[in-house]
Amino acid sequence: MGKLTFIGGAVINTAYTVHSTSVLHSNRLNNLSEDVALNNSGCERRSSLTLFIPRNVNIDRILSFNPPNFNYHKDCFVYIMHIISSIPTRDWDLIDRNGFTAINKVILQRRIHEYKLYISYLVSNGILEENRHYVPGKKSMGLKFNSRYQSELIPIQITKWTLIKSITGYHSNVNIEKTEEIHFLKKWFNCKIQVDLEGAQIFLTQLKEQEIESGSLHAQQAYNSRILPLLELIQGEYSFGVDNTGFRLHTNLTRTMKELRKYIKYDGNKLHSIDIVNSQPFLARPLFQLNYFNRNKIYDKILNQRLTTQANYPIMLVEKIERVTNQQDVINYLEMVTNGEFYEKFGEILVQNELFDGDIQNTSVRDTVKEITFATLYSPNTAMAYNSEVRVFSNVFPNVYEMIKLIKLGHGNHRAYSILLQRLEAELILDKICKRISHAYPQIPIFTIHDSIVTIEKYVPIVENFMKKIMRINVGASPVLKIEIWE
Repeated sequence: MGKLTFIGGAVINTAYTVHSTSVLHSNRLNNLSEDVALNNSGCERRSSLTLFIPRNVNIDRILSFNPPNFNYHKDCFVYIMHIISSIPTRDWDLIDRNGFTAINKVILQRRIHEYKLYISYLVSNGILEENRHYVPGKKSMGLKFNSRYQSELIPIQITKWTLIKSITGYHSNVNIEKTEEIHFLKKWFNCKIQVDLEGAQIFLTQLKEQEIESGSLHAQQAYNSRILPLLELIQGEYSFGVDNTGFRLHTNLTRTMKELRKYIKYDGNKLHSIDIVNSQPFLARPLFQLNYFNRNKIYDKILNQRLTTQANYPIMLVEKIERVTNQQDVINYLEMVTNGEFYEKFGEILVQNELFDGDIQNTSVRDTVKEITFATLYSPNTAMAYNSEVRVFSNVFPNVYEMIKLIKLGHGNHRAYSILLQRLEAELILDKICKRISHAYPQIPIFTIHDSIVTIEKYVPIVENFMKKIMRINVGASPVLKIEIWE
């Protein structure tokens, strides 16, 4: 007897035995690419693992009618087809405008040594198409299904132990120590998570039809990638791990499309997300106040060897902070982010100074201001020469920009600032706020989506209080919080 899951308002049994693609449905999924999966604690010995491939691909029949001319294992074909849908769930930039999913050859070869033979077979038999514009170190190989095989996913089990072990084990991008430190959050990924799959399918079908009308070449592929995280939750295949770069926690929820969150409940309760308004600009507060800079050990969070290997590096940062702290643009910046009005107030300044042509009542103004801000945070310092958005930010907040520029000093270090903010965010949200909530109120279910904490309605005030109090202690001010109900 399988476990019961609430789907579309009804209680159904979601445990099915999957033997081949001929079985109609299983609702069981693992997110299996190293680029995507941050998985379970260790390599448990599993006799089988369920993957998903398009319904129109009858792999058993294809292999029977046209056997490959090399020693092969069917599971390797299944895995290659599965990751075409699973990889984009982590990063939509990994599927291009023509529908090709970027496949990292190095990672794929760790799983399947002779992967080239498998791909060649799938391409020559008209199942897959390959984008051969591969640029070592820059552009990955791309794969997509031939239009004939573009169809909804069905489950198929693999049993090849070495492949399963490679898929389910920890990988180089998972920080085992930090993942284990927040094990108290993993317990909430359990059978009380409920998914309205029928509602999600209706929504995604409508979206797919709209994309087809707009000329999309990969609407079905997008549908499949979007539905995968929900299928994981239904079956109880939970991904949970902290990455090695920004120390962020990645789970099924972080990979779920925002518009699909309303189809997820916990123990029959709607979930509520408590979000920090203008979170990225707000989390930069410690960079401009020396006592909070030291309190949060910002030195240790800067990933830039060009900067950190300089003998006078600590002194350089301290002097920079002391020099800019009382500058008017820094004071204005801190006031805006603390009041949760950074994007709105920044937009007003741009309009008043004719740096931006638009109506500040128009919601597109806020979006444009966010683009300007993120371009400044994430672009190389050399972008000042060609990116008007960066120049606009530096004109309004010259001393704020100088601090950002210092942290990104040197060629190839443009990610240093965003990584710093991610590491600070992870420390505050995961290590401080969530840990203290769990210790004081072990009955409160809590999930995170990076800078947001998710819980059920009756515990929202408690979570809000912890977020405001701990942020005030660590960054010098309580943030403005926004409650988003998943409905």
